[in-house]
Order: sequence, then C-alpha cells, then structure tokens
Amino acid sequence: MTGAFLSPDVLPEPLFRKTLDLLVEMTALSSQSNDPDGLRRMAQRLGAELAIRGLSSEIRDEVGEEGVKLPVLLGRGRDLSGGPLLLIGHIDTVLPAATPELRDDRLVATGAIDMKGGLVAFLGALDLLRHWGLQPPPDLLLAVVPDEEVGGLLSRAVVRRWSAKARALWVLEPGEPAEGGGETMVSGRRGMFQWRLDVRGRAAHSGLHYWHGRSALTAAAGWCVEAEAHSARDGGPTVNVGRLVAGDTTFVEDLAARHALLGTEQQLNVVPDRACAEGEARFLRAAEGERMAEVLQTLARNIAADTGTEITFHLGATIPPVDPDGPQAAWCDRAVALAASRGWHLAVERERGGISFPNFLAKPGTLPVLDGLGPVGGGMHTRDEHVDLTSFRRRIVLLADLLAAASNLPPPFPV
Repeated sequence: MTGAFLSPDVLPEPLFRKTLDLLVEMTALSSQSNDPDGLRRMAQRLGAELAIRGLSSEIRDEVGEEGVKLPVLLGRGRDLSGGPLLLIGHIDTVLPAATPELRDDRLVATGAIDMKGGLVAFLGALDLLRHWGLQPPPDLLLAVVPDEEVGGLLSRAVVRRWSAKARALWVLEPGEPAEGGGETMVSGRRGMFQWRLDVRGRAAHSGLHYWHGRSALTAAAGWCVEAEAHSARDGGPTVNVGRLVAGDTTFVEDLAARHALLGTEQQLNVVPDRACAEGEARFLRAAEGERMAEVLQTLARNIAADTGTEITFHLGATIPPVDPDGPQAAWCDRAVALAASRGWHLAVERERGGISFPNFLAKPGTLPVLDGLGPVGGGMHTRDEHVDLTSFRRRIVLLADLLAAASNLPPPFPV
C-alpha cells in the first residue's frame, strides 16, 4: 500500500535522489571501527552536511577502548536551554567500505542500514522540512559515536551524558521488515545481567571411593538445568547458560594449559571437585530482572545444600531494560499514525533483544524513547548489507513528520 506516500508533493523525486546520492557517497567512505583516521573523515563529512542544514557542528576527540582517541560528532540546534531532543547514531562499521551498488530497489553498501542509512535519512528529513517551509525543533542535538560495533565505551558514555537533561531520545538504528510489506520500529528493549556460578565439591576416586565424592559437575549441571527452566515465553525473562566447565580443580583453574586432557582417558576416574558456569539473564522490566537474580541466588543455596557442595553465585552489573509501556507509548502511537497517513504500516516491536543505546540512559524509564527509526534492509555486517529504497523513502518522510510533530507543528499535508 502506498497511498499518498509516493506523491511528489510529499517527497519530491529530486530531493530523494539527492539524499540517495549522499548515502552512496557516505557508504563509500570507509569508517571501520578500528580505523580512527577513517572515522574522523566520516565525522568531518557528516559534520559538513549538518552545518549546511543549520546545525552547529563540533567534533570532539574522546578516549575510547585501549586509550585510543576517537571522534564524537555533535550537531546542535540553536537553543538547547530547555533540554534537547536527543538523536543518537554511529558512524563505525564492522567491515571496511566496498564500492556501493544500486541493484533495482536496493542499495548494497557497507553500513547501508547499520547505520549510515538512518543518519542520511535524517539529513533528508531536514531537507524535506525545508521544502515544506518548516523549521526543525530548535533543541535538536544529534550525537554520533565511533565505537558502537566494538564494545561501545564512548557510545554508553555519550548516551548517559546527553540524556541526563534530554526531553526525548530518538535512535536512528534500523527497523525490521514486517509481515505484509510493512516495517517496524522499537518501543522496548530487554535489559540483562551476566552471572557466574562457582562450585567446589570433593574429589574422590570413582572406583574406590565414589560415594565419598561430591560432584561439582553434577551440582553445576543441576543448577543450570533448573535455572534455564525459569525462562518464560511470550515476553518473560530468559536465562542462558553460555559456558559450563567442570572436572578436577587443576583442569578447570588452568584450562589453557590442561585442555589437552579432553578426548583422552586421563582423570576420568576422578569425581570432579570443581565447576564453573557463566551466562546471562534478559528481561523486559526491571522488576523481572530483580526477581530473577533472587531466584538464581536462592537456587544456588538450595542445590549446595542438597549436593553437599559449596556454590557461590556472582551477579554482574545490570543493564536496565527499556519498558515498552514507558513514557514513549504515546509517541509510538503517533509514529504509527503518521506512517498510516502516508499509506504504509509501521508495526511496533515491544521487546527487541539486543542491547543498544537506550539501555544506557542516565535515568532509565524517564524519557520517551523512539528506537529503530532508520530504514530497513538486510545483510547487516556482511558484504550483502543493503537498504531497501522504498523503506529509505518512507523513513525520510517519517522522520520529517516526527520532527514537525516534535515542534508542535501541524502536518504540512492532509492526512
């Protein structure tokens, strides 16, 4: 369904072609995560485009992983005194750039959706607002980071710093294709914590003194099975056991040197006295994460008592979730309605599993978060990464409509 969406009165073809040409140029610029010079060139090029559109541009060198200085780009509107409308994006890519190719209704290019497509769609939206005779919100602040694909030390810090006084957060990461030719945006993201289970039992010769032993492996395996059994479908919390290592203490605690035991007959006659399991739990609401941590801790105590072993449960730092029923709910409804007025279906993902920018807000649960506003495509992080050009058109218009709505301006065309 296209409806009024493709009308040249809404998105003139010359404006779209200009924006697409800019995306081709941006994706041809190599800005791999481990290439500070390439990242700086990309930041400078993007900053120049922001300046053309009336945003003041600043590049700050900040210290990222391993002490390497990387460029953080800030594009500011004319008045941030009341707290900014914060937009977040990243310029780093997993692969170095390859030559972009237009293939029918798609652009195959490095970072086409992750996430130069979202950044350039935003530039196109600013141009579209100008074409409509409208101004963007004066409190716009676009923060573009260089390390999202490799741990995101700066990404997390930038979100925490600039979200502290923001009035909303919009994320230019890609949506996903939806059934029936529609697309998605994101209203909720799962949070997580990592955990580690240390188990100490009692070694014994399995032939002579089997019943004197206390198997750390059996205790750890039992805990892991019961822990994962607490996972719930349909949006509930989940527990994943990522690793389980067990055996003689010397084997477990010096695995790098002792791994050659695997596949041999050595030490199979020993009741294992040492085990270690590691994993994570994910959850959509903070209270669910707190309850799950308590459940896993209690389970460790109970299994230790039942097996005669010593079990220590270590809880890692918690990354907060983004509750889909948080303050962004009304804005998500508005985005869906704006897309429908342009003739296409925008679905809302209530629980995307991957950790992203909104999980690192300074004050979780207090800001409206519109996530997944970038165009859809496929092949992320591969040489087949591509953006769907119909989606690229849609997202330019959606972002322009949302920016007009954020300025409390009426839609520029009948809806």
